[in-house]
Amino acid sequence: MNDLKVTPASRSYTGDLLMLALAAVVFMVIEARKHGIRFVWLYVVGGFATAIGFTFPLFLIARELRMGASDAPRLRPIDVALLAIV
Repeated sequence: MNDLKVTPASRSYTGDLLMLALAAVVFMVIEARKHGIRFVWLYVVGGFATAIGFTFPLFLIARELRMGASDAPRLRPIDVALLAIV
Protein backbone atom coordinates (compact mmCIF):
# COMPACT_ATOMS: atom_id res chain seq x y z
CA MET A 1 0.00 0.00 0.00
CA ASN A 2 2.88 2.37 0.68
CA ASP A 3 4.05 1.90 -2.90
CA LEU A 4 1.07 4.00 -3.98
CA LYS A 5 2.43 7.01 -2.09
CA VAL A 6 6.17 6.84 -2.77
CA THR A 7 6.56 9.40 -5.53
CA PRO A 8 4.47 12.30 -6.77
CA ALA A 9 3.78 10.36 -9.97
CA SER A 10 2.48 7.32 -8.08
CA ARG A 11 0.27 9.55 -5.90
CA SER A 12 -1.14 11.23 -9.01
CA TYR A 13 -1.75 7.89 -10.70
CA THR A 14 -3.48 6.52 -7.61
CA GLY A 15 -5.69 9.59 -7.39
CA ASP A 16 -6.61 9.26 -11.06
CA LEU A 17 -7.55 5.62 -10.62
CA LEU A 18 -9.68 6.37 -7.58
CA MET A 19 -11.54 9.16 -9.37
CA LEU A 20 -12.12 6.90 -12.39
CA ALA A 21 -13.43 4.15 -10.11
CA LEU A 22 -15.75 6.61 -8.37
CA ALA A 23 -17.15 7.84 -11.69
CA ALA A 24 -17.59 4.25 -12.91
CA VAL A 25 -19.43 3.22 -9.73
CA VAL A 26 -21.80 6.20 -9.92
CA PHE A 27 -22.44 5.48 -13.61
CA MET A 28 -23.05 1.77 -12.95
CA VAL A 29 -25.54 2.37 -10.13
CA ILE A 30 -27.50 5.04 -12.03
CA GLU A 31 -27.62 3.03 -15.24
CA ALA A 32 -28.50 -0.18 -13.40
CA ARG A 33 -31.47 1.50 -11.77
CA LYS A 34 -32.55 3.09 -15.05
CA HIS A 35 -32.39 -0.15 -17.07
CA GLY A 36 -33.30 -2.63 -14.34
CA ILE A 37 -29.95 -4.42 -14.20
CA ARG A 38 -29.83 -6.68 -11.15
CA PHE A 39 -26.93 -7.23 -8.77
CA VAL A 40 -25.16 -3.95 -9.56
CA TRP A 41 -23.44 -3.99 -6.20
CA LEU A 42 -21.76 -7.28 -7.11
CA TYR A 43 -20.12 -5.45 -10.01
CA VAL A 44 -18.99 -2.72 -7.62
CA VAL A 45 -17.58 -5.13 -5.04
CA GLY A 46 -16.00 -7.18 -7.81
CA GLY A 47 -14.41 -4.04 -9.17
CA PHE A 48 -12.65 -3.34 -5.91
CA ALA A 49 -11.82 -7.02 -5.29
CA THR A 50 -10.31 -7.65 -8.73
CA ALA A 51 -10.10 -4.53 -10.85
CA ILE A 52 -12.62 -1.98 -12.02
CA GLY A 53 -11.10 -2.40 -15.49
CA PHE A 54 -12.41 -5.97 -15.45
CA THR A 55 -15.89 -5.55 -13.99
CA PHE A 56 -16.83 -2.27 -15.69
CA PRO A 57 -16.79 -3.84 -19.18
CA LEU A 58 -18.82 -6.77 -17.80
CA PHE A 59 -21.38 -4.27 -16.54
CA LEU A 60 -21.42 -2.52 -19.92
CA ILE A 61 -22.11 -5.86 -21.61
CA ALA A 62 -24.98 -6.55 -19.19
CA ARG A 63 -26.30 -3.03 -19.83
CA GLU A 64 -26.14 -3.45 -23.58
CA LEU A 65 -27.95 -6.80 -23.42
CA ARG A 66 -30.61 -5.30 -21.16
CA MET A 67 -31.15 -2.34 -23.47
CA GLY A 68 -31.80 -4.69 -26.35
CA ALA A 69 -30.95 -4.40 -29.98
CA SER A 70 -31.15 -0.96 -31.43
CA ASP A 71 -30.20 0.68 -34.67
CA ALA A 72 -26.55 0.59 -35.54
CA PRO A 73 -24.77 3.84 -34.73
CA ARG A 74 -24.49 6.20 -37.65
CA LEU A 75 -20.94 7.44 -37.83
CA ARG A 76 -20.10 10.47 -39.89
CA PRO A 77 -17.00 10.34 -42.13
CA ILE A 78 -15.13 12.61 -39.72
CA ASP A 79 -15.87 10.14 -36.90
CA VAL A 80 -14.48 7.25 -38.92
CA ALA A 81 -11.37 9.22 -39.87
CA LEU A 82 -10.63 10.31 -36.31
CA LEU A 83 -11.27 6.84 -34.91
CA ALA A 84 -8.85 5.41 -37.48
CA ILE A 85 -6.21 7.93 -36.39
CA VAL A 86 -6.71 7.10 -32.72
